[in-house]
Amino acid sequence: MKLMYTIMIVGMLVLAGCVNAPVEEPSLMDEIEQIEQELESNDLVETPEEEFDVRTISVDENQELNLGVDIVDPDMDEVDYSFSAPLDSNGKWDTNYGDAGEYIVTITATDGVHTSTEDVNLVVNRVNVAPELSGVENIEAKEGDIIEFMPQAMDPNGDEVTMTVSAPLENGKFVSDHTSAGIYEIVVTATDGELTTTQTVSLIIEDVNVLPLIENVMDITVSEGETVTIEPVLSDLDNDELVLSINGPVGDDGVWETDFTDNGVYEITIRVDDGKDIVEKMITVTVEDINMAPEIVDIYLQ
Repeated sequence: MKLMYTIMIVGMLVLAGCVNAPVEEPSLMDEIEQIEQELESNDLVETPEEEFDVRTISVDENQELNLGVDIVDPDMDEVDYSFSAPLDSNGKWDTNYGDAGEYIVTITATDGVHTSTEDVNLVVNRVNVAPELSGVENIEAKEGDIIEFMPQAMDPNGDEVTMTVSAPLENGKFVSDHTSAGIYEIVVTATDGELTTTQTVSLIIEDVNVLPLIENVMDITVSEGETVTIEPVLSDLDNDELVLSINGPVGDDGVWETDFTDNGVYEITIRVDDGKDIVEKMITVTVEDINMAPEIVDIYLQ
């Protein structure tokens, strides 16, 4: 076919007198060669395929997607259709947090003889959700207890979470002592850099009384006529106000001036009250007898 077309062109050139004309350049063969090259070039030109726009459908994370399809068959044949992942066989998808992105879904329809396909671009928009806290509950303890607090934070979007806890549980552990009694407000905060979740709980530490101490007391031995002095040293770790009492014959002031008739052994109770508990300590006071010479106090006529 190409050769016949070339001969026809040469004939046209002869009829036009181009062959008889004395032309040095280009020659007839050069023109034929040029025409053949143009024909070959035309054969290589590809016809651009028709482009179709892909339909885009958008939903938000954690939203149910239910894709419907209308299909018409000119022959009224029964048509089966299907969806590619992530859609199920019914064209549904329950999106979740973390599914944000674009998905090309292919819908395939067939009447058993012919098959048609169409792509759909599913766009799942990111929806940021604040972090969720767990294990955040009120705490009750007593003085002297070791208190541990380990709340957990989870982000539905899978984002990195930064969590902070207020004092005295900022390190997850608190070793209480005799001064720790009270109610503490504990603030727990979790953030993903955009949204923040805050919860507040109470740490209640019950007072545990530390008994007062009575020191510097011991058994005492004196002779009749001497003074008994009791000087207890009192201390209280809780710094409670202390009330001292000493039973008789010594008395609360801790001083007893014995007489020559006081010989004997006495059990003395030293008691300290801090308002919560009472501590007692017993000591023995021994008063030894002193024999006194008779004394002539008067002389008179009978």
